[in-house]
Amino acid sequence: MRKAFAIILACVLLLGLAACRRQQAIQLYLPNENADGFVVKAAQTDGTIESVVALLVAEGALPEGCAALSFSAQDAALDMNEAFRLAVSTTGTTGEYLRFGSLVNTVLGCYGLEVLHLTAEGLIIETGHEIYDYALRFYDNQGAA
Repeated sequence: MRKAFAIILACVLLLGLAACRRQQAIQLYLPNENADGFVVKAAQTDGTIESVVALLVAEGALPEGCAALSFSAQDAALDMNEAFRLAVSTTGTTGEYLRFGSLVNTVLGCYGLEVLHLTAEGLIIETGHEIYDYALRFYDNQGAA
């Protein structure tokens, strides 16, 4: 009886530990009130790209429906869904800059990357303003407006 109880207790403890993912402090880059740059807001995430993107959606930096399909920190590659491609290709230059900047800056900071290759549904993102077939770097406050 004691052995069975010990096994059950060990299983419960292991399940509890697996359910408690370690929280990670990150900085979210969000469009400022004037839509001419970014503000930085501290947040907690479990470290997955899905949770990072979900935080940006929750803060309004990305529209509802935007989600990550795959991510490789080693390859500095993020593939977003069609909702993201539509969101950046159906906005003006400033909105495009701020949406890309919010996502790119947050991901670069969170994962310690210098550049990010960003696609949507595995395809190069093309908007009315730009073809994003190159590695993206940190967006500063000067490019918006």
